[in-house]
Amino acid sequence: MDRKKPVSGEFYQHFTGKLYQIKMLAKNSDTQRETVVYQALYAPYDYWTQDLEEFMGPADREDNSGETQKYRFRQVIFQKPQPSDTAEEKTQLEPQGADTGAVHNISDEELTKALKSGQPDRYLEHKITEEEIASRGMMQLLDAESFREKRQIFMGLKQYVNKHMLNNIAVALDIVLEEGDVDAQYDSIMQCMAAFERFEGGRLR
Repeated sequence: MDRKKPVSGEFYQHFTGKLYQIKMLAKNSDTQRETVVYQALYAPYDYWTQDLEEFMGPADREDNSGETQKYRFRQVIFQKPQPSDTAEEKTQLEPQGADTGAVHNISDEELTKALKSGQPDRYLEHKITEEEIASRGMMQLLDAESFREKRQIFMGLKQYVNKHMLNNIAVALDIVLEEGDVDAQYDSIMQCMAAFERFEGGRLR
């Protein structure tokens, strides 16, 4: 195989456009062949398995955009916000003269709790950079098990998002973003999440 093997935590897109996260590589007990275990990043978040060679094999068919995707699954690497992207698009939280060099170990659980509180700056200010809040927060959003939790985290991320991040989230949730500024695209994703949450709630009743 001339392609790099998937690694736990990586994201791959199927030629149909659906996004999945790699959970692990396993071995078939009878054949010893490697198998990919991956989870859909859309409701109901099913887990799937596929032979590694088939997973990494060619697609030879058109994707949703009408273009031919070379492989059945291709890796998707989400872009981290760059300083030049965030300078004008994000609200700066640090007051003048603040010590922005302080570094604290913030666990994923603490980060998620702060984002879901609706006042992340109250808990995270001077403890973690805005870039890290944005990149780690997006990963927590994608890993959240329900759209209710995703929406809560997304609300906490509002002051940190830029267009790169919004595009990554839209791709992960299979949402088509219209042209517009950051606020308009944020509102569009929020509306979609609210609709997904209502659907999810009705399905679970």
